[in-house]
Amino acid sequence: MKDRLQNDNERVPVGLGVFIVIFNKDFSKILLLKRNEEKRIRWNADWGNIGGRIESREHSLDAGIREAREEVGLELDKDKVKLIEVIEHPNFTETHHGIHFAYATSIDESAPIKINKESDEYGWFNVDNLPDRMLDEKGYIKEIRDKAIKIFEK
Repeated sequence: MKDRLQNDNERVPVGLGVFIVIFNKDFSKILLLKRNEEKRIRWNADWGNIGGRIESREHSLDAGIREAREEVGLELDKDKVKLIEVIEHPNFTETHHGIHFAYATSIDESAPIKINKESDEYGWFNVDNLPDRMLDEKGYIKEIRDKAIKIFEK
């Protein structure tokens, strides 16, 4: 019991992350990245959203827009990217407590996508027919879509 309490009271670094869920114009499809081999092994998943760490002194929205520029070559309009939710993961990894800012936007499927070396390919997937081995659970993606639709309708 004492060992468990000591472990629970250990201070662990907090990691701030951001991801942007990019949908097509009618929110029926999502843009996903098939990560490179190193990332697929590290996260035990093949497909994921655009995102990464928030840098020191960087606003979460700016970090998300930067990640979109770096990972898929898109220059997103700040006014068209909306915060959907903030998620806390006390046990994100064995050594980090994670806090993630989830944003969403919609773009035309014909927008040019240029992936960087972090990914091997990209694809547009129907939200009702998502690929296996995703970083996020399929049900969670549908929840994000439903929340995004409500926010963008306002």
